[in-house]
Amino acid sequence: MVGRALAERLRYGFFDTGLMYRACTLAVLHAGVNPEDAAAVTALVRALDLDVTWPEPTVPRIEVAGMDVSALLRTPEIESNVSLVSRIPEVRDELVQRQRAFAAREPLVMVGRDIGTRVLTEARTKIFLEASPEVRARRRLGEELDQGRTTNFERVLTETRRRDELDATGHRAIRREQAAADAIIVDTDVYGIEDVVALCLQAHADRNPELAAEHAPGD
Repeated sequence: MVGRALAERLRYGFFDTGLMYRACTLAVLHAGVNPEDAAAVTALVRALDLDVTWPEPTVPRIEVAGMDVSALLRTPEIESNVSLVSRIPEVRDELVQRQRAFAAREPLVMVGRDIGTRVLTEARTKIFLEASPEVRARRRLGEELDQGRTTNFERVLTETRRRDELDATGHRAIRREQAAADAIIVDTDVYGIEDVVALCLQAHADRNPELAAEHAPGD
């Protein structure tokens, strides 16, 4: 929600890198590959025709082999397998290179747990949004229900905690002490969405004064 709001205000493309891992997971499942077979998953991902474009800044279009799969990436099956795919080091290496290529193509608000520490270490602005599993689960539940999916808080909370456990490899920033040294930490448990967006926009303006006028309100 915060990333999309920032992208809309800044007129940048919004890129949740988790969608790439979900698209890879979709391809793995459709190919009948075991998500825990690291070698087979890596081979499939390296050969995968995967692209991301932004017909609208806040709505990325995820394509696999030229087909738009954006609407297929939030199913329970993908939800329960995506961390098995994303924790494979060779898969991450491959997708990091692709993410850098996307960022070199156009300005982006890029969201993910290793963006500031690994993917874009020279990003103009790095922001680490801190939130408890319960708060994140409530937010995700709202998104899921808004999109017409059937779920409940307990299921979303369980999935959130499971992703945290699987992502706790030491290579992804889950807690504030793991954030990039130059990242701005925002505790979103104590702020509403609008306040968080305002803090992030101010941080970006402070670190990039040459861009402030370009994105001033009312433009």
